[in-house]
Amino acid sequence: MRYILISECMELLMKHNFEVSKPVNRACFDILAKRDDIRLVLKILKNIDSFSKEQSSELKMLSKAIRAVPLIIGARTRNAPMEDGVVYDRYNIKAVTFETFKDFLEGSPPIVYANRGGFFVKIDGETLKRVREEKKISVGELAEAVGVSRKTIYKYENYSANPSVDIAIKIEEYLDAPLVRGIDLFEPIDEDIEVNKEIDGLKKEIINFLNQLGFKSFPLERAPFDAIADDKREILLTNIDKEENIEVKKKVYFVREIAKLLEAYTLLVLEKKEKEYRNVPVLSKKELEDMNNAMELINYIKSIINH
Repeated sequence: MRYILISECMELLMKHNFEVSKPVNRACFDILAKRDDIRLVLKILKNIDSFSKEQSSELKMLSKAIRAVPLIIGARTRNAPMEDGVVYDRYNIKAVTFETFKDFLEGSPPIVYANRGGFFVKIDGETLKRVREEKKISVGELAEAVGVSRKTIYKYENYSANPSVDIAIKIEEYLDAPLVRGIDLFEPIDEDIEVNKEIDGLKKEIINFLNQLGFKSFPLERAPFDAIADDKREILLTNIDKEENIEVKKKVYFVREIAKLLEAYTLLVLEKKEKEYRNVPVLSKKELEDMNNAMELINYIKSIINH
């Protein structure tokens, strides 16, 4: 079922003029997609509760580095099927059904989100206050009419709380005004993400050196590349290995396709480089350590791919 859903998501994205990557196996994401300045990192799951905190952290770190929005497309939670038109949350990443995602791309955003205690909506607090005052309805009168406290109405108006679906309907009916806002699935995550991975060996050495060059780099465990580096101008997808072999080579060519989609660069760092490579940026650990800054490394990569 998951593979069918991945295929359907790819077809849907292409129908809406997104460039789409090939699906990635056993990674923190399944699909990368890009349209104009919108970048998406999609994880497709049958059960969204199977998504762990560690996976979410890596997905969010990756999304932030490549300036993308993470999104989960799923079918059910642990306890029940997911409902169409409802936005779920998994560690601050939005999760929706395929139909909800399809409706959003076609111009109909979801308005309901699931949280502890039930289903809620986001309302326009400024409009709520303006309409209430124009109709000369006091906070107390509105609170009594819809069955909440005065304090709760103030919270709605100040965007510090959101009403349940039932309460929102009562407020809109009493004020005779539309107040519910759609939920933007492409809204970037506003969250500081800390990298707490314990790594050692060659990967740690390479990542530390990339940081010394001026990149902000971090390791990835569930991606086709071992590390991602960002210097606020360029994105570098880095594979790190002791020596070249068939699997490393396959991975490098696959990552190169992803990099094209993201307008990023790739680099393979080997502990020892046995030969020179054409059109593929490959450095030995020693050659990388001879670089002076991030721009010198990027210029080297450009010289290889433009050769």
